[in-house]
Amino acid sequence: MSQPVSRHDRVLPTIGIIALAAGIFAIDVITPLEVSVSILYVFVVLVASSIYGRTGILVAGLACEALTLIAHPLSPGDPWSHWSLIDRVIGVVGIAMSTLLVMRNQSTMDALQRSEAFLVEAQQLGRTGSVGWRDPRGEQYWSRETWRIYRYEPGQTAPTLAAMLARTHPDDRRLLEQTIEKAFREQTGFALEHRLSMPDGETRYVRIVTRIAREWAGEAGIVGAVMDITAARRAADELQRAQSDLARVTRATTMGQLAASIAHEINQPLTGVVTNGHTVLHWLNERTLNLDKARTTAERVLRDGERASGVVRRIQGLLMKTPPQATDIDLNELIGGVLDLLQTELRLRDVAVQTELAPALPAFLGDSVQLQQVVLNLVINGADAMSEVTSRPKVLVVGSREGDDGEGVVFVRDSGIGLDRETVDKIFSPFFTTKARGMGMGLTICRSIIEAHGGRLWASPAEPHGAQFQFILPNKAHADL
Repeated sequence: MSQPVSRHDRVLPTIGIIALAAGIFAIDVITPLEVSVSILYVFVVLVASSIYGRTGILVAGLACEALTLIAHPLSPGDPWSHWSLIDRVIGVVGIAMSTLLVMRNQSTMDALQRSEAFLVEAQQLGRTGSVGWRDPRGEQYWSRETWRIYRYEPGQTAPTLAAMLARTHPDDRRLLEQTIEKAFREQTGFALEHRLSMPDGETRYVRIVTRIAREWAGEAGIVGAVMDITAARRAADELQRAQSDLARVTRATTMGQLAASIAHEINQPLTGVVTNGHTVLHWLNERTLNLDKARTTAERVLRDGERASGVVRRIQGLLMKTPPQATDIDLNELIGGVLDLLQTELRLRDVAVQTELAPALPAFLGDSVQLQQVVLNLVINGADAMSEVTSRPKVLVVGSREGDDGEGVVFVRDSGIGLDRETVDKIFSPFFTTKARGMGMGLTICRSIIEAHGGRLWASPAEPHGAQFQFILPNKAHADL
């Protein structure tokens, strides 16, 4: 695109235009040519269009028209003859038409420049460049923002797939190359996120979205957008870390609320260890020596020690600050571990637990600590919902089943006061709680955990009493983790 010429830079071109117009005027007045000399003023208008805007072009055109009319009575021969008049009219009309066409072209060019400037600014604000190419290995078209995203200077290198790959993270190069080759081979668009490795060692993230275009002289090519998603990706990572920290704090808070029952759960086997330890000493005493009974009692000591150690391990696992780790999860085993941890707490609340576990469930991909937190929260919420129930048994049903599409389903059903429609709509909102001393974050965190696993958590009224909370996890083939 042509750039505006400054006032200082217009001086010499303006002198040149005046000299050119004066020369044509002199030829028109002095030389008895039998052609329309005035038509040469069209060149003056064209030269003016490269320097001035629409107003300058109009002034140049009017000046040429004036010179043409002034030269008519001064030119050799009879200026009022039939052919002289026709010749002059041709010149005047030619200059007028040329001036109008040049002004119209200038308007189009100005509009195009404005459009391009807006596009450049919009792409820079949106951190989105454009790219297009006909041959996977051939030269591409890159917009200015695409050059910036890949941190090349226009003209520094040819815009090709090789230039893209040079900036692509080594672990992602083969994927990008195969994706582009497949798109050309199958004549289809693609969407791909991958990493860039910059010369300064920084790792950035881009998303390329393309489609097949057939508008280039009947040839198929690919056009697309290159989006710099580094800021969004880092923000998402920060959000995930913040959610992980919040979930850990919530787990710690829950453990604090269960401190009494957990202490009882640990104290029971430890009491057995102490008692059986004294018994072992008794059977090893010289006067009451009985090795068989001592061995049996020692085995009970080991069993109680393992039981106490298991409780501690489960609590430690829930409170440990570790990044999410996707492993194969046995849902029935996970449910059983949570119920073992809460058995004393539920017994103290007079809650009877029934399990409806589907046999032979496949393994599902997930983070065991996070999923334990979800089940733990749902079970405690179910027990809380039955705290004021006195006219019927407090029954909590915890179960699992396999969905129609192979997904895993876990449900917790209580026989409490239930949920009305308004509560169902709000219960997963942050800081909404039906408990007198609740924070209103437990179910919000649970839903975010399940959604991060590619699943869904929802609540519904249960029949004839209470509420039911269910979540699904996709099968391993469709897991997001």
